[in-house]
Amino acid sequence: MLANLMEEISSDEVLDQAFAWLCKRRENYSHNDEVWRVRERWGDIKPQLQRQLINGEYSFSPLRRVHRTNDYLEIWSALDSLVLKAIAIVFTRRLVPQLSKRCTHITGNGGSKSGVREVQANLPNNKFVFRTDVKSYYASIKHDILFDQLKQHIDDPRLLVLLWQYMRRTVDDGGIYEDIEQGISLGCPLSPLMGALFLDLLDCRMEATGLFYVRFMDDWVVLAPTRWKLRRAIALVNQTLAELQVEQHPDKTFIGRVSRGFSFLGYVFNEAGLIDVAPSTREKHADRIHQLYEHSASIERIDGYVRRWWIWVRSGVGDLITFSWDSTPFSTPPHQIPPSLTRTH
Repeated sequence: MLANLMEEISSDEVLDQAFAWLCKRRENYSHNDEVWRVRERWGDIKPQLQRQLINGEYSFSPLRRVHRTNDYLEIWSALDSLVLKAIAIVFTRRLVPQLSKRCTHITGNGGSKSGVREVQANLPNNKFVFRTDVKSYYASIKHDILFDQLKQHIDDPRLLVLLWQYMRRTVDDGGIYEDIEQGISLGCPLSPLMGALFLDLLDCRMEATGLFYVRFMDDWVVLAPTRWKLRRAIALVNQTLAELQVEQHPDKTFIGRVSRGFSFLGYVFNEAGLIDVAPSTREKHADRIHQLYEHSASIERIDGYVRRWWIWVRSGVGDLITFSWDSTPFSTPPHQIPPSLTRTH
């Protein structure tokens, strides 16, 4: 059990690190945003914040909901975001070592490209694959279940109160207040760690099977040498997800032979172990370029986007990729933007 975590969270070192993160994260926010007040008065705010945290008196404010064209954002106040980042910093040090190494999105566990390389390396010894993810993962997390998991690791009532407030948050939508009774917050520095913890039971159970298993957030792959072993793994996954009260995404689940090919984290794998960029990844790439063009983005901005995408595609797995740029519209290398995207000014 992790006790007295609040003393570490409220330390000068951790709060100053979280403050530096906040300044960088919101450096382009409006001059009217509260982050500038926090920056200007940090010397006075920090000791008061430390007292509130130590005494268990700090509480989170309602989030502000900002609507966009096709979706919306829920934004924590500047000080709340700083506190959540401080908790995340300490959890990365103290909680993460207690979680499974098979969850690669956690800092220090390799990231998505490590997961891709591990899958590729284990294909020769396995004929069958089970790949799936959780439907609406963040939004479907039950607060009571996650809180019970947190209590298994944390023995600090002050922190547990804050973590409950983080989950059971209130959102201000133009003066209409909504209490969120299920799901965790998108765009919050603490949420990736909560996403790792929530499925840690699955990680541990799958590790115990002896089969190859790797997870990135709510997306995972199981490889097995026989159909019988794969079926046992699938049954165990179904049992665990039922206990956690979440569902597999029906459109993103694949069960079958590796030779049929399957996708994971934006790539497609085949029996020979060679990988390609997944069709959905190509389509999103092309759609983004069209979107930039439709919004009158300069050719330099489009070129920069293509360059960054190309770097992402090859980063960490470039020696495994077999795809051709010519196989997808608008997947050209940097400085070779299709003529159809050039504009007359």
